[in-house]
Amino acid sequence: MMMKVLWLSFLLSLCSHQGEYHVQKVWLFTKTQYSGNVPVDRNRKHLQVKSTLLLCYLKVSRKIESPDWDTAFINGKQYRVKIVPVNQDSVTVGTLKNTNSPLTIKAGIDSKLVQLILTPGGEIEKPEAWSFLLNGTLHGKSVYLRSNESAVELAPDLMP
Repeated sequence: MMMKVLWLSFLLSLCSHQGEYHVQKVWLFTKTQYSGNVPVDRNRKHLQVKSTLLLCYLKVSRKIESPDWDTAFINGKQYRVKIVPVNQDSVTVGTLKNTNSPLTIKAGIDSKLVQLILTPGGEIEKPEAWSFLLNGTLHGKSVYLRSNESAVELAPDLMP
C-alpha cells in the first residue's frame, strides 16, 4: 500500500503543471454558521443547528489563465469546489475567532484573488502526505496544487 502512495505521488509530481498557473499564495478558512431561528425538540430543548463553511482563497497572476478547479482534498477528505469570482483587489474574509480582529486579504498589483467554496464530497482511502491538494484542468490537462497551509478558524456567524 505504501508503494502505491509513493508511486501516485511520483506520478502527480511528473504530471503537474504548477508553473503554468502561478498560484502565489493559498489561504484556507473555516467558519461555523448557526441557524438564525433555533429549532427545539419535544421537550423545548434548543437543538444545535450549525454547518461548517470551508473557504479557500488563491492569489494568482492577472496575466495567466487560471485552471478550472473541481476537487480538493484536505487531510484525506474529498471536497467539491465551486469557483466564485472576486472582482475586488481585497476581501474581508471575516473575523479571527481567537482575536476578534477583522481579516482582510489583498491581491497586489499584478495579482488577483480567486475564491473557492469547498463542500463535502466523500472520503478517500488514505490521505496524502500533503494536508491540502487541489485538482483541476487547464487547456485540457490535469493540474495539481499542493499546500501544507493549515486552515484558519474564523468567528462564527448567524445564517440568514
